[in-house]
Amino acid sequence: KKLLKLKMPIEQIAEITELTKEEILEIKNIAVAPEEQKQGLGRKLIEFVKDKFKQEYKILQVGTGDSPLTIPFYESCGFKRSHVISGFFTKNYDHPIYEAGVLLKDMVILRMDF
Repeated sequence: KKLLKLKMPIEQIAEITELTKEEILEIKNIAVAPEEQKQGLGRKLIEFVKDKFKQEYKILQVGTGDSPLTIPFYESCGFKRSHVISGFFTKNYDHPIYEAGVLLKDMVILRMDF
C-alpha cells in the first residue's frame, strides 16, 4: 500500500510503501535532482519519514544496489545492513545497471528501528 509520494514539479523524489507483515515501512524510491544534491535534502526526507511514521511502524527499510554512492549515504543516516537478495538486479532487469562504475547484481537491504 502506497502511503506517501512527495513530488517536485518535474521528478519524483520519494515513494514510501508499507510492508505490513513485520510492521516495516519501506522507502522504495528516493532521489534528489543532481543540482540539488549535497545539501542535506535526502537526509531531510528520511528524517521526515521517520518523524511522520514513528508511531505506526517498528522498522524503516530500504533496498538498494551495492553501490559506493548509495550504501554510505544510507549508513550515514543510521541504516544498518540487514540482508542481501542475491541476483536481484540481474534477474529483474533486462539490461545491466551500473552505478558509479559498479555493475549492480544483488540488492542490499538496510534497516533501522524507528
